[in-house]
Amino acid sequence: MTYYYVVNEANKEMTGPIELPITPGIGIQVPGNVIELAEQLPPAEPGYAWVWRNGIASQLIDLRNTIVYYKDTGMASYWSELGPLPDYLTSKARPGEYYVWKNNDWELDLEAQRAAFVAQAEIERDKRLQEVVIRVAPLQYAYELGEASSDQLTVLQVWKRYALKLANIELQPDYPLSIDWPVAPAKLVVSPTV
Repeated sequence: MTYYYVVNEANKEMTGPIELPITPGIGIQVPGNVIELAEQLPPAEPGYAWVWRNGIASQLIDLRNTIVYYKDTGMASYWSELGPLPDYLTSKARPGEYYVWKNNDWELDLEAQRAAFVAQAEIERDKRLQEVVIRVAPLQYAYELGEASSDQLTVLQVWKRYALKLANIELQPDYPLSIDWPVAPAKLVVSPTV
């Protein structure tokens, strides 16, 4: 018995077997994209598809309709081809921003993570120090002009201590992965002396 399979011209995937009609007076006409096999193929293994390549029917891994990831960036992409993934792609999702592809898996790049955390900490520290400058400047002027009250001097000292604690956050044992941020002084309104 003969079995007929349609071969997709783009990816060589085989579907079938199919029945071809018998044309009276002519017989069975086999289209150009159909092959004849003497034996019926068993169903493809899960995750595989039958393909016709180099005159041979074989099973090829079928990763179509899945999300794959670029090894250099971790960026996701939709995969629509038969066969194994090229070397620059993987089916494993990148677990986080600081992971790199190494030794056939994603590995945490501790240096990159630390550098990013340091940069984030410096941005946050500088933002907090800007507030210190805004709060301290009028109090410092009052002190320099000899017009600061004792309450203003106390508040000035509290803000300066806070600034020093901010400046020393990198001395904390778990910096930059864990930072115990100093608490900003309460925003006291101190009346200027007149």
